[in-house]
Amino acid sequence: MTDPFQFFTPSHLHTGGSAYRAPAEAVESWRKLAEEVRRELDRMGFPASVVPGGDPKGLPPGAHIWVNAIEPFGVTLDWDPPVTGSPEYLEKVLTQDMTSGLFSYVVTASEIIARALCSVLEEAGFKVLIDHAEGRMYNYRVLEAPRFPKI
Repeated sequence: MTDPFQFFTPSHLHTGGSAYRAPAEAVESWRKLAEEVRRELDRMGFPASVVPGGDPKGLPPGAHIWVNAIEPFGVTLDWDPPVTGSPEYLEKVLTQDMTSGLFSYVVTASEIIARALCSVLEEAGFKVLIDHAEGRMYNYRVLEAPRFPKI
């Protein structure tokens, strides 16, 4: 598995007009890992989708497994609850009402579930890491598939 952290320095030194992208072979290794994560979460009863090309539009609610060719690089997880498609929630987002109880509840509950997903994957033998992104945000990372999968 390709270590996603090796691309941070080149990314920050990159002076090109577009974002620095990890090499294709690294991204392909992360796609394979993302599929293993999806299979394991599905096996344990969590609906999961691999985010194709960085656009989750049209994906069902549940775990979204991101393959990041740009920073934060590698495989990351988040949770998209069904309520995010409700008219009440969409109204709060469109009016940018970030002080809404509904909005803060969804963000907090989603973080709790993402942490739980990491715990489930860790129990299955995956190498996971929860690292600080910015503000109160975290990256819920999957770094490696189990070397000795549990049956």
